[in-house]
Amino acid sequence: MTDKIIPWDLIISHLKQETDKKEEAALNEWRNSDGNESLFMELESLWREVQAEAGEYDPDVSYYWKRMEARMQVKRKVYTIPVLKYRIAMVAASLLLVLSVSISFFAGRITGRPEVASQTYSALNGKSQMLLPDGSSVWLNIGSTLSYKTSFTGKREVWLEGEALFDVKKDREHQFTVRTEDFSVNVYGTRFNVKAYPDSPDLRVALLEGRISLQKGKEETYMKPGELAMIDRKADRIRVNPADVHFESCWANKSCSFEAKPLDYICKYLERWYSISIDLDPAIAQTSYTFTITDEPLETILQIMSRINPIQYSFEEDKHVIISEVKPLKR
Repeated sequence: MTDKIIPWDLIISHLKQETDKKEEAALNEWRNSDGNESLFMELESLWREVQAEAGEYDPDVSYYWKRMEARMQVKRKVYTIPVLKYRIAMVAASLLLVLSVSISFFAGRITGRPEVASQTYSALNGKSQMLLPDGSSVWLNIGSTLSYKTSFTGKREVWLEGEALFDVKKDREHQFTVRTEDFSVNVYGTRFNVKAYPDSPDLRVALLEGRISLQKGKEETYMKPGELAMIDRKADRIRVNPADVHFESCWANKSCSFEAKPLDYICKYLERWYSISIDLDPAIAQTSYTFTITDEPLETILQIMSRINPIQYSFEEDKHVIISEVKPLKR
């Protein structure tokens, strides 16, 4: 069995009861071949089990993630293809995103977050997409959390910890606001990326389409498409400049292609795509590569790159990667 024939999107849509007759027929055809039914039944069983437990009380996200990891361990031993391992983890992350929605009462770290009934979404082990009640679409990056009031009416407000790409549905009568610990983004129907991890000094807002303003205290800064705002926590100021805003949101894309691009350029994208930091040897910074990434693990990508033009790489702690030149063997 190879990862290429597994319809992950169809499986998740089926579990969420969002498939039509044509999609159900396609899924059934896949289930009836190559012993795929066992994988499908395991995912369906996992979905029902955790969904049932989550319905009884407010779920502990880390607890359910451990349960999913344990249940997925059997398949990890059976299917040894690296990409398939990653795919299974992505499916678990997608299932967790849906199942981690809970009605809860909380007083968060973000100033001004309401102590009222709220829904919380977390992307713990992969990029995840969600749809808000007003039809707005949100991509959550790894380690990010998005919360909003259960009654998503009147003024539309969400609270973000981490990074998200927003595609907000236009509604002039109901303003959309993204609140973080340090600033707020006032939205007027647009597409933009917000990076605001609580432990990071690097706060960024990139505007791809439409119009937004940043609110920090009494200061309000308006942005135009193609601009990047940098919020300095220490200096308590906002700087807005033209930038490659599509680069800022590349992590949410389904694929990314490089054609004769230098390695230092590619590494910047990989840092955004996988939420890591890369220490690159200057001696190979201009080495050229041509390839496409989708959702493969980083190590798989590095293996492919090393076949195109040899490189050495190592994984360090805290999501840090070192890439260096291959040294010739001494005789």
